[in-house]
Amino acid sequence: MRHHRSIMKCSQWLQFSLLSTLFVTTFGGCLFPLDWTGRWFQSGIGHLTVNSTYFESKGECVQRDGDKYIVNERVEKDPCKRCIAVYKRHDNVIQYKESNCLTYDSLEELCHDIMADQSLLSMFRADDASTIPCPFKSPPYKFSYNRGSGDCSFPSSRIDSCTDDSKLLMYFAACPDVTGTESGVEELNCLATWKEGNSRYLVAKIKKDLNLLEEDSYRCFMYNKKPGSELMYQVAQSGDATCSSVTSPTEGSKTMFLTRVESRHERCQFPGWVVSHHHWHSLDNGHSYHFSHKNATLRITREHGPTEMRLVCHHIVANSTTVTLVAHATAGCKNGYICMVFHKRDSAVIQVQQSNKMVQDPSEACIPPFTDPYQMSSPVTLITVSLPETRCPLAGQYIASSGQATWTLPSDPDPLCHSNTTVSISCFASPNAITFQTCSSESSAVYNCHGTWSDNRTTYVIASPVSRKSTDAKRYCFILNQRNGYMTLHRLSDSCNLSANRITSPLNLTLQGSCSENSASKDSSALMLPSILSLNMALVLINIFR
Repeated sequence: MRHHRSIMKCSQWLQFSLLSTLFVTTFGGCLFPLDWTGRWFQSGIGHLTVNSTYFESKGECVQRDGDKYIVNERVEKDPCKRCIAVYKRHDNVIQYKESNCLTYDSLEELCHDIMADQSLLSMFRADDASTIPCPFKSPPYKFSYNRGSGDCSFPSSRIDSCTDDSKLLMYFAACPDVTGTESGVEELNCLATWKEGNSRYLVAKIKKDLNLLEEDSYRCFMYNKKPGSELMYQVAQSGDATCSSVTSPTEGSKTMFLTRVESRHERCQFPGWVVSHHHWHSLDNGHSYHFSHKNATLRITREHGPTEMRLVCHHIVANSTTVTLVAHATAGCKNGYICMVFHKRDSAVIQVQQSNKMVQDPSEACIPPFTDPYQMSSPVTLITVSLPETRCPLAGQYIASSGQATWTLPSDPDPLCHSNTTVSISCFASPNAITFQTCSSESSAVYNCHGTWSDNRTTYVIASPVSRKSTDAKRYCFILNQRNGYMTLHRLSDSCNLSANRITSPLNLTLQGSCSENSASKDSSALMLPSILSLNMALVLINIFR
């Protein structure tokens, strides 16, 4: 769908460009670059629109020479022209200088009116502006800042990461001995970076108030790394929505000195039996779990969506087939430590739980009350991308003796009824399958088994239908609970946790016989036949030679 929309958009742009070129060729004038088209914001003017021939607040394009454009202002009285010298910095940033509006016709005369030391005017894309990864890599950082009244360095302020790497969260601390400092939080959305000579620039949109005007949101930064260090940055910030007020990384409305905080959990790794597969999916295929190749970072994403949570292993608390660990979690722009518990269920099946509340002290993450049952999430069942088949447990032939399941088999449009419904598990030629023979149809529904584990008298099976409708789930969790004289069977598509689902009536099964007994009786009959034939042949030969 996204690919189809991009093709349509490309086609529309092509048609628009051809028509515009035809118009200019026929009636004269010039064209602005196609990637300028859109709605922009400029300090002091507000929003303005640019299309292929018209620059709002400037005029119609009448002549072009490289990056210089002559525009004719749309005024009824005293029409005039001006030269605009344009410097495109990024898809989201255009800077320009302009002449006064004059009556000259010559491009050379008009552009000569632009002074060399004239300030650059900045325009920032307002609609559909794509974001970029922020240039300050691998947070967290601690920083000091100066708003003109002295350095605020104690207590130190900090920068934390967000799951979206185009965002950073800046926590400003107030320094009692420095006037004009105050505590606060700002979310930085990075829109553009570029390099001009030895200077590096960043344009970002700051979010600190729901009602913040765009004039107060767009800010320009000049930055560089401290010589000889890869972990420190000098940064200057503009005081308005322009880039003209920052002249160096140490001169601006606000200056900052950033120092990256060394991570304390880089040596911790997730369990080997977890990262033996770097990609896992939730049972309902709604989320993807991706472990980094260094086995220290986990990203949880919605299927075909953005990252919802990033987790970095901090330290292992307990290590066995159930592993408990502390992880540093980032969800959106919230950061903290949580407790995670991994359960090994089968070679291609694991379950994971995590505490619901983030804490700032890692030593508190995996102790009560944060690990109390009501403070931990329900187990999330994860499966590998490709699932091998495995032998199904509780082999035998069963018949539904009571109850009625409200789920529907792929081969039968009616709810599964209890009368004359047989269930065969690991029988005969299908040791890796559970087969349902429905009461209202001669066809059967077959599920291949991929993983199984037991907890007390409850057995869990991950299975997939051999054939299914497009609306049916690809994977299911069968929950078999052994009772006195019978067994209940639930089928869930989103988890293996009954308490997390609206409970429906299970299928109640009674064992009719084991597969091995039926197979043995058939095998013994087959073995007895040659013996009987041999005895008859011997009697015939004795009668012949008497």
